[in-house]
Amino acid sequence: MSSSVDRHPHRPPAPGSSLDGDLRSLGFDVRIASGAEEAGALLTAVPAGERVALVDPRFVGHLHALRLALTDPRFPAAGVPGALTAQGGARPPWPGP
Repeated sequence: MSSSVDRHPHRPPAPGSSLDGDLRSLGFDVRIASGAEEAGALLTAVPAGERVALVDPRFVGHLHALRLALTDPRFPAAGVPGALTAQGGARPPWPGP
């Protein structure tokens, strides 16, 4: 799976968080966005057929929760508090600035 995940850098991860490593272990390429505009640009750059995710760096949860929320192929789009994902077909075009 070639997927991308964006997270906001101005919100620090929870102390001791393994979030970046957990996301990478699930096959996501972690990119850090400085705000909504940059997140939009990063999402637009991901090929249409690939799954993407947006994750709040303060997300606190077990790797299994992330796996279920972000990689289950039965759902074109899914989320849990602090994380959401969309497969290519569920991603609307980014309107841009």
